[in-house]
Amino acid sequence: MPSITGLRRWPIREAVDIGIGADVGLFGLGGDARWLGVLGGPAAAIRAMPFRAPFSLELTARLDFGRIPVCNAWRLCLRYLGLFPAMEAGAAYLSTQHVAIVATCGVRFIITLAWSGVSVEPAAAGRIFW
Repeated sequence: MPSITGLRRWPIREAVDIGIGADVGLFGLGGDARWLGVLGGPAAAIRAMPFRAPFSLELTARLDFGRIPVCNAWRLCLRYLGLFPAMEAGAAYLSTQHVAIVATCGVRFIITLAWSGVSVEPAAAGRIFW
């Protein structure tokens, strides 16, 4: 899911900081673009750099609002509006002071009239920050 996240971070210890911000993301791109899903909302994160190496561990909570398509075996899709909260854990390697390579895995809670469950969302990303 291509997304953009903006966080304002505050240090709480030498190697730990917290962040509050927002994110917005799209999914369903490609052949099924007519069933595009959009999620966005507030986000909170905590990041720790436990080693002297340019490596960090992160935990992020999101309270996303948006619309998601839920499709059946006959490719009939319904769109649902609602809250779809998520938790995400990750590790980042800071290649320079302003660029990082990140691997994450998150879980999103989905409750709709047609389907309820948990979506597992592994991802790899590049980050630019200033």
